[in-house]
Amino acid sequence: MNLKRLIIWSIIGTGISSVTTQLLTIREFLTQFSGNEITISLVMFCWLVMTGMGAFAAKFLKGGGERAYALLILIIALWPLIQTIGIREFREVLFTHGVSPGFYPILLYILIGIAPYCLLTGFILPYSQYVLNRAQYPFETGDLYVTDSIGDIAGGAIFSFILVYWLKPFLIIAVTSSLLILIALLLLLCRRRRLLLAVGMMVCSVFYVFSAHHRFETSTLTQQYGNIVRHIESPYGRIVITREGPQYTFWESGLPLYSDANTIDAEEKVHYPLSQIRRPECLLLISGGLGQTLKEVSKHRPAHVDYVELDPALTGAADELGLIEKSPSLRIINTDARRYMKKTTRQYDAILIDLPDPDTFQLNRFFTDEFFMLAKRVLKKGGVLCLHLDYSPNYLSEIRRKKLSTLYNTAQMRFQYVLILPGEQAYFLLSDAELDPDIPSLLKVKGIPTSYIEGFFYGNVTGDRMKQLQDRLDRHEPLNTDFEPRLMNIVFQEWFIRHGAHPGWFFAALLGLTLLYMVFMKRAEYILFSTGFAAMGMEMLLIFAFQVIYGYIYLQIGAVVTAFLLGLLPGAMAGRRWRSRLRLQIMGSETAILSLLVIFFLWVSYVKTEPHPLHFLLFCFVFSFFSGFQFPVAAEIIGEETSPASGCLAADLCGAAVGTLATGTVLIPLWGIWAAAFFLILVKISSMIVFISGRRIRS
Repeated sequence: MNLKRLIIWSIIGTGISSVTTQLLTIREFLTQFSGNEITISLVMFCWLVMTGMGAFAAKFLKGGGERAYALLILIIALWPLIQTIGIREFREVLFTHGVSPGFYPILLYILIGIAPYCLLTGFILPYSQYVLNRAQYPFETGDLYVTDSIGDIAGGAIFSFILVYWLKPFLIIAVTSSLLILIALLLLLCRRRRLLLAVGMMVCSVFYVFSAHHRFETSTLTQQYGNIVRHIESPYGRIVITREGPQYTFWESGLPLYSDANTIDAEEKVHYPLSQIRRPECLLLISGGLGQTLKEVSKHRPAHVDYVELDPALTGAADELGLIEKSPSLRIINTDARRYMKKTTRQYDAILIDLPDPDTFQLNRFFTDEFFMLAKRVLKKGGVLCLHLDYSPNYLSEIRRKKLSTLYNTAQMRFQYVLILPGEQAYFLLSDAELDPDIPSLLKVKGIPTSYIEGFFYGNVTGDRMKQLQDRLDRHEPLNTDFEPRLMNIVFQEWFIRHGAHPGWFFAALLGLTLLYMVFMKRAEYILFSTGFAAMGMEMLLIFAFQVIYGYIYLQIGAVVTAFLLGLLPGAMAGRRWRSRLRLQIMGSETAILSLLVIFFLWVSYVKTEPHPLHFLLFCFVFSFFSGFQFPVAAEIIGEETSPASGCLAADLCGAAVGTLATGTVLIPLWGIWAAAFFLILVKISSMIVFISGRRIRS
């Protein structure tokens, strides 16, 4: 069998496996650490920097052949299963159960968890070129980049549009590793390594047995969740249902979403707002409709209740377990609530929002000025909007004060009356009609019985507490908007204060290492570094912007990543085809990338329209086309005789890693999406200046 053909297919197989594993790993860490977009940034940073280090290590390769190559790709095929099990099992060993770790422990855990796989996948690409060239099969750096891009695109597309809908993670790993396993065994067979072949076949058999065993996969989650009744891998997130005695708890993407024994929560979120309305006819409930919630709602005898929940798997599982109070007035709608509110013509007496604190862009979009403006459109005159934030009645920290102040100031921009009730949580009632804080009296007039509110409201929600809370609010706190998420900024600060750690030292060290690395770069390598920085920064910006507008990035992150990968292939092919006037090609692609960054900056700063999802994906494609175009051109400028694959790959990957971290964990959370876009513009201007100057960072 032709060695060149097998090696080329192994490069494609590595791309399929690595992209799928990357997407699964992001989703895994999101559920392990109840993570937000910062977690996505940390995973992608660690992934890219470790892969870049693997590629750089291949620069010093002095030996090795087909047998070593076959064993390496076999390890790469099998390792994702070991990695996923390790991420799940060791989290509970290394961290206290139920406690959220800080920035540095999470970063270190991610780094250790993915380092072996990423180092191997980074190393294997230049190594494959070495094996082919050693066997007298010419294979240029541009050919390597194009072939790898084919595998990356195939992996992203298969995962995003097929596998994520039908299979659980272990089976996805088994399917996407199969091509690499087959090629590794064929290479051993062709080289007559019978003992290694027999051992490899035995190991692969064990791999498939465990990958296909549903109970084994569920058992790897028991340390985190406990007694699991049901485990569903939805495209929107991981749903785990646990049971302790008669009590069910629903977990979504690592967060406890609902417990059917929380009477206080059910009464507060329902009766606080509905007590303000004499006869609520039509209600909109955004999340939180499981268990006692709808039972409490039914006491007000509404004619119509629309319950909006994004994930149909969640409401389906709750319905099967009898945890949704059915009634003729109830309509369950499985879609994004903001999208529904934009399209509906129905008017509501009250909107009840039962969501966790806004520590992700998906949640933050229900606490912004844009959302409050939308809510007013679907509320009847005098209607009430209710939402809540975590709150401790005995101690109000500075960070919590900022969070409450920001939400209060934002709400006051759209509603005439804003009432905060400091109960178990801080409940915000928003309306253009006057609001009455004496909830028990209002319920008594309506003849609605309660357990908690009747007996304990006056002892907890006192006039003094309400006045103290109002007096402590800062009327100068900035507003929370979709593209300038002030609440996300405060959450980011709260995270570091809670754990007594600040990322300043880490970012300072990263900046120092980056500058040191740049000193030893060739001029063309810096172009790739800056393009990798801008490309991954833009990918993070588009992921965050997509999250703001559509609210379901857990599902669509694969589509965004695939669209970016899809543009790299034709871009790299175009760069390989036009070998003349290399300087002009670099300047043309630099201008195109800079123009796209400026277009995005203008959109997010001034236009702020809501493009169709396909427009997002098309923008990803065009941006990555010009990014991919530069790689073979830069390699040609350096000269193929100097074996530029390792240096170019390392520059591209390290730039992408730094761009991911800077954009996702610093620029967006602290200053907003527009500021991050402006910074990327500056990065690309710097690369154009370096290239035009004709000087090398290092000759």
